[in-house]
Amino acid sequence: MQIDDREMVTVALPGAAAPLLRAHLAAVALTSPDPQALAGFYQDALGYEGQWLDGHWTGRLGARRLMIGPGAANNVDHTIFAVPYAQALSDLRGRLASAGISVVEARSQALSGAAIRFSDPDGNVLLFGVADPAEEIDMAGAARLQHIVFASDEAPAMVRFYCDIVGFTPSDYVRDEGQDLTSAFLRCGEEHHSLAVFRAPRKRLDHLCYDVTTWTDIRDWADRFAARHIKLRWGPGRHGPGNNLFLFINDPDGNWLEFSTELEQVVGSRPVKTWVHEERTLNSWGSAFLRS
Repeated sequence: MQIDDREMVTVALPGAAAPLLRAHLAAVALTSPDPQALAGFYQDALGYEGQWLDGHWTGRLGARRLMIGPGAANNVDHTIFAVPYAQALSDLRGRLASAGISVVEARSQALSGAAIRFSDPDGNVLLFGVADPAEEIDMAGAARLQHIVFASDEAPAMVRFYCDIVGFTPSDYVRDEGQDLTSAFLRCGEEHHSLAVFRAPRKRLDHLCYDVTTWTDIRDWADRFAARHIKLRWGPGRHGPGNNLFLFINDPDGNWLEFSTELEQVVGSRPVKTWVHEERTLNSWGSAFLRS
């Protein structure tokens, strides 16, 4: 799929009155060369409650899940999104079929009933299914798994796939001096983004993000990490796209984890915002990690 990213919408949203997709990030399955150590980190540092089955760990923090199984570090086995009702899943299945995307029927404990499995242009495996109503009850004070970011050396193709076929809505684009796409922030509800794509030299997981309620929670999580001698790797700071406050740490496998609050809420339609690829876009308070 050859796509010129400069053809992407930058002024108004097509079909903004009726978004194609409403969903939320329900679960992420990571692989690790030492699943036991990685699961131990998430239980101690983040407060997950989990259990083991056949060498795979499933943890819950609030209403979202994290799974860990054997494999390479810094790798996502699959990502799960939940839609609110069966018709939304049927509509997605139809869009995938019309685009010639191979779909496999699947099941997951993070979802209610049937689900579908398919892959994006980079080979990232996705499961979509109907949300379990019980899964939407978050425990007070728990960080909520909120978004995932994929790095890609084919970012324009990835963004077109997620927007035109899966049905995400673009919130913000970031472009370099040549107007080539460097980042895209995509939403599937009122939160500014639940998935993003960053341009990078190779395909990989960029980071996972946990949403917390207030700026004070950012302080409290930083204190929690300090008590465990876990260094802050970036932040605190404020992103341009999304306007959210953030800090980052690494887990033992080197996966980047973001803790964020005050993410922009998009109610109804709005034009796609375009940002310049520079440090102040990624962090208006100071330094930034520019992926490309």
